[in-house]
Amino acid sequence: MPKKTGFMASALAAAAMTFAPMATAVAVPMTPQTVQTQVGTSDVIKVQRRHHRRGFHRRGGRGFYNGHRGSRRHHRGWRRHNGWWFPPAAFALGLALGADRSYDPPRRRGRHSRAHYRWCDHKYRSYRAWDNTYQPYNGPRRQCWSPYD
Repeated sequence: MPKKTGFMASALAAAAMTFAPMATAVAVPMTPQTVQTQVGTSDVIKVQRRHHRRGFHRRGGRGFYNGHRGSRRHHRGWRRHNGWWFPPAAFALGLALGADRSYDPPRRRGRHSRAHYRWCDHKYRSYRAWDNTYQPYNGPRRQCWSPYD
């Protein structure tokens, strides 16, 4: 029954668009508008942008290609470049949705104190200090929050 309903709805929409009256576009001459500006004021706001490096580069002992982090190990479907394996999106021309890199990446907080690392390491067996996460019994990795934060 749902297939018939969906088909009927699309057929009805197609018929409505076919037989609906169409509006015509008419060109209208434009009148020039005067623009008033004040000297010394500006609506322009300076925005600080980070330089996004294109191509292959290394940062912190890791390989990056067009903003994508690479891996030393082989992954199925990934491509090899300069001894690193990268996902296919690293080689795309930016046509995919979300490929715009014009935004600033999130800022990283400063490092935690030694007491924080020690507390998390003693509390969670699966704690990783380099990304400050632990693996709970259920669900994905979680960030460790200590009383020393």
